[in-house]
Amino acid sequence: MRPTMNRRGFLSGITALGAGVAAASVAGCSGGSGSGTASGGLQWWDHFSAYQDLQKEWASSQAEKIGVPVTYTYYEASKAGESLRLANQAKKLPDVFSNVVGLPLAALVADQWIREVELSDDTLKRLPKEVQVEGVTKIDGKLYGVPLQSFRSHPSFTWTNVELFAKAGLDPADVPGDYDSFRATCQKLKAAGVAPMTIALGADGGRAGDQINDMAQVAGFPGLGGVRYATGEYGFHDDTYVNAIEFWKELFAGGMMLSGTNTFSVVNARTRYASGGVAIFIDGAWSPGGSRVLQPDFLPKMGVGQVVTPEAGAPVALYRNLSGPTFVIAGSTKDPAAASKLVESFTGEDYLVKITEAMDAPPIDLDLVATANVTEPYKQAVAMLKEQVFQGPQPVVRNPDVSLAEARRKPVTPGLGAIVQGYLGGDVPDLRAALKTLSDANEAEREKAIAAAKADGAEVALDDYAFPDWKPGADYTYPK
Repeated sequence: MRPTMNRRGFLSGITALGAGVAAASVAGCSGGSGSGTASGGLQWWDHFSAYQDLQKEWASSQAEKIGVPVTYTYYEASKAGESLRLANQAKKLPDVFSNVVGLPLAALVADQWIREVELSDDTLKRLPKEVQVEGVTKIDGKLYGVPLQSFRSHPSFTWTNVELFAKAGLDPADVPGDYDSFRATCQKLKAAGVAPMTIALGADGGRAGDQINDMAQVAGFPGLGGVRYATGEYGFHDDTYVNAIEFWKELFAGGMMLSGTNTFSVVNARTRYASGGVAIFIDGAWSPGGSRVLQPDFLPKMGVGQVVTPEAGAPVALYRNLSGPTFVIAGSTKDPAAASKLVESFTGEDYLVKITEAMDAPPIDLDLVATANVTEPYKQAVAMLKEQVFQGPQPVVRNPDVSLAEARRKPVTPGLGAIVQGYLGGDVPDLRAALKTLSDANEAEREKAIAAAKADGAEVALDDYAFPDWKPGADYTYPK
């Protein structure tokens, strides 16, 4: 007879897992400071570079309304997750933090990283149903936060410096949208003495991996994160991945990427771009906000184009999961009521308009952008998101018990980004073989996690990852 266990009991039985996964990935970190939860005040950390001034002001205003001091600390995106893992080990997590630990919601709950957020009835009633989804923002019916940013987003726009384009005799309005035109544009820029492009290829490789996933999708890969929607099988070794990485390799080997790109974090690469040192930077819709923080006078020089596709004129279609909580509350907070009030303040229109005008990741209500005080390229980028990004099928939405298996999964290393780094740098001689190994390792880790979850009573199977009814070019709707 199969053992039975309710989901809360199951989660309580794997509390050590989240700590084990987190501890395995901890190394040294720098930037920011915080003393964790302290009586008489709230510590709030996040990684949104474009929000820094807004968050400081918001912390001050909310401290008066909540009645306790609120101390805000910014961490660079590439260091935020690591900083939080170290803080958790030291039992000094901030009361409220952005959800960048890198663990599934179920694991965060299981290891008591986070606790339920308590929102007023009025706030709960006005929140759309799609932001209150079991396994995504809820576990066992309890809400652990809400997304403030749209799932219709990606990090792979082609951002340009219009002055450098003009210097090379290029039309600033004609942003290359396919491999051939992109290659030709880079060659003309280089011939004019302009550094053609940069990407965030360094750090942990996470951004590079995300962008290759996007390039594979627009090339026709029928899934997300290397997983084919129809079958649930891993396909990192698909031609769409191989060709996208080979394209980057050609640009890298041909001297089209700014010197040092192989070591650049997101901030390193964006700094070069915002300082006028390079003509093209691959980044998300948030690039204007991030660039303004670094160099306010740079905004008028920015242009934007779509994700680069292999063929000219090919339709652009990307697929995304529903967004999880943007901010969460530490399980160790000494003042959950005040922490909940701070998180609740983020859901109001006043705050959403402010973060929209900061031009970071687009707000959950994309229509706010049309009337907001933002640049034209930012509006263009968001317009593309509305047309080109679709909701994909999510196993955990169809079967919340999937989260119990996902909570047991350990990260596979080297990941996609690290393989890209290694191949461009010459340390990975056989790209397709490395990608096939990545696919197989992910398959094996998932099967092991499913088996462990089932042994403890979870109702989950490999079939939960397959969506044979998925159709490209549209939002996925779940059968009733």
